[in-house]
Amino acid sequence: MKSMSAKNQYNLLYFLFCLVGCCATGFIAVFLQYKGVSNTQIGVVTGTACVASIFIAPALSSLIMKIERMTVNDLLIYILLSMAVLFCGMAWLNLPAIVVMIAYSLLYCLYISAGPLIQVIASGYAQDGVEVEFGLARGLGSVAWAITAVFAGKIVDWINPLVLPVGFVSFGVFMLVLLRQMPQTKGQKREDGKKDSSIGRIIKTYPVYFLILLGFSCCMAGNTALGTYLPNIIRKLGGTTSTYGLALFVNAMSEMPVMAKASKWMKKVGPMPLCVLGGCAYFVRNLIVCLAPNLYVLFFGLLFQSISYGLLTVVVAYYVIYYLAPQDQIMGQTMIGMMTTGCGSMLGNVLGGILQDTIGLSAMFVFALICTAVGACVILRARSLEKKLQKSA
Repeated sequence: MKSMSAKNQYNLLYFLFCLVGCCATGFIAVFLQYKGVSNTQIGVVTGTACVASIFIAPALSSLIMKIERMTVNDLLIYILLSMAVLFCGMAWLNLPAIVVMIAYSLLYCLYISAGPLIQVIASGYAQDGVEVEFGLARGLGSVAWAITAVFAGKIVDWINPLVLPVGFVSFGVFMLVLLRQMPQTKGQKREDGKKDSSIGRIIKTYPVYFLILLGFSCCMAGNTALGTYLPNIIRKLGGTTSTYGLALFVNAMSEMPVMAKASKWMKKVGPMPLCVLGGCAYFVRNLIVCLAPNLYVLFFGLLFQSISYGLLTVVVAYYVIYYLAPQDQIMGQTMIGMMTTGCGSMLGNVLGGILQDTIGLSAMFVFALICTAVGACVILRARSLEKKLQKSA
């Protein structure tokens, strides 16, 4: 792997990151239900992890600046090792349900917090003059997630969800080796003598960016509610765990073409039109999923993942790289995870589980559609604000 270019190493890193991620978090409901956790408790587990990531992700990112010899690569290695211990422990040890819930919350939180660090590596390489196609790398990650989902779904059906840590550890070893051999990178400190960027500074300096994140967060709330409890939706329509694995494959694989082309589209039309398209596509996707009368229509709706989540994920990451100052990049990337996975996914996970257990799937569908509609409107507001700022400039 030392002979590989930094660009190809980064592509492989994202591929492996999503392989381990699918094993650890792709079958959340399946794994926890097998361990005796209810839908409401699953919502508490994932919601707690998302809330915790709002605080832990920035804290972890700040360690890179505070510890002189620590690089982003080093921090990712520590996170990966911690996840392996947690995942294997809760899977293979006879632990009480409450302990499993706490361990999984921490596992999920660490994975969420690692995502922005992977993106910081891309920002660091770009600042050093190394060309990295983040969209392509992220698209390859979606392919990795898709492939893993299909095979893991079948294996879990044949055996049980406790085999998932085996895949995590196997792929994790390759990721550890790659992280050691890749060029090491650190974020940039501020050059004006002031403290490192804060959330407040990012919001004040880049209001359009914050509104995009806020809209994306609302869309993620609806999307997460449907995604986390997708096994329940599929079972209602007559599917199995293997069907769920195939659904994850369709969901993730559809992202690849859009993610790979997003950079070129941004250069032609700019980020805002693509963000608006992504927000509207989110509503169409979730509407089809909620109203699907059978698995065929459900799978058709999942294809819209490409121009909703897939498009927004890449465009927002590129927005940070191209539009935020170098010293604001780490916090800018960290805020993506905080707002979307932290706040948005927390809301979707918690309320999605509670609504199912107390009222039923239909109530969760209504909640998901309302959140998505609000998110699309907020992104449209960001577009209006951008035009207003451009006129006054």
